[in-house]
Amino acid sequence: MRTLSIVILSLLTTGLVFALIEIGLVGYGIHVLTGSYEVPVYCDSFSYDVCYESVKGKSPDVTSLLMFCAVWTTLVSGAALGYPLYLHQNNGHHHNSWLAPTLIIVYFLTWVFWLAGFADLAYLIGTYGTPIMNAVLAFAVLSWILFMALFIFSFLAIFDVMEGEWPGYLVLKSRSSTAAPTIAPAEATTAPVDTGVAGEPKYETGHELTA
Repeated sequence: MRTLSIVILSLLTTGLVFALIEIGLVGYGIHVLTGSYEVPVYCDSFSYDVCYESVKGKSPDVTSLLMFCAVWTTLVSGAALGYPLYLHQNNGHHHNSWLAPTLIIVYFLTWVFWLAGFADLAYLIGTYGTPIMNAVLAFAVLSWILFMALFIFSFLAIFDVMEGEWPGYLVLKSRSSTAAPTIAPAEATTAPVDTGVAGEPKYETGHELTA
């Protein structure tokens, strides 16, 4: 297995694992934030007696975006792992012409999604985030870095900077198309060879030489 294939396989596997962890973290965060809490309030305005009122929390909109990013990444990582390997084993390398640009676009979109998600969450929580939100932010940043690396390595593969072996990571323009055209060898021409000696008289059949 070539170096590029090992790198791509490692990045996609790690991205899939991180996405599954992110789904769990975001789901738990939404559960905690949307739970009911007992909030102390004054029972009336004429006394200082304290009563407790049940308040239901609300999760910020960025949690929906991060959940979408995690689910999207799970699907993308699984497809990007399985489909090129399937084509490679079934001699489907001719699909590289459309699969390589598709993977680059998908990796770029995933990179943008994670950038928007973690930037929005970082702005929202600032330096006062809860441990669960800090964990969500950390895995979002790591996923963003992973897909930036996948985007870069895919570009290196299709422009023949690094050599891949799976469809989707092969050079788009074949090397043979840029090679110098081969020149066909010139046909050998045989010239008639005169074996006679210069100045020697030639005789015709059926005639006698007369002095």
